[in-house]
Amino acid sequence: MKKNNQTEITSNLPMAQNLLQRANPRRNNTKLTLRNVALPEKEDFDEEIAWICSSLGFFEKIDKGKTAALIFKEIYLAGMLGRVLTSTTIAQKLGMSRGSVINHLNNLLKSGIIEKGGKYYFTRHKTMQGIITEIEDDAIHLFSRMKKVAKEIDSQIDTVIAMK
Repeated sequence: MKKNNQTEITSNLPMAQNLLQRANPRRNNTKLTLRNVALPEKEDFDEEIAWICSSLGFFEKIDKGKTAALIFKEIYLAGMLGRVLTSTTIAQKLGMSRGSVINHLNNLLKSGIIEKGGKYYFTRHKTMQGIITEIEDDAIHLFSRMKKVAKEIDSQIDTVIAMK
């Protein structure tokens, strides 16, 4: 048994609630990318997951297999079952190298769509709607801060111009 400050992990795939306590409520270092992508032509679970990932800026031209979506889907489904996954487990399930999986996991982490507690990965909310709502809240918070700074810039513009 391995002991952490907040959690005692008793299996390779602990219950997600044990690690959610460590999730950062305000994701300050996330990179938010939004793309206007055409909706899937038909209702299909995998295509809809891929569409959400694509709308959040995943899928570089070299990611023809939509690997980020496959990895995110595994983490999301595990979360729906109350579980979290390691990079090794994901790599084994998808038949990929652990290094490739970790590269995609790091991108998913940077986007804020998943989180990490120790060596375990999990979605930031149990439901897809909750994940999207939290990302939306992050964007609103960021734009609110940007508006405050923009207002300050606008209030200083006359002084800056006069100094030129």
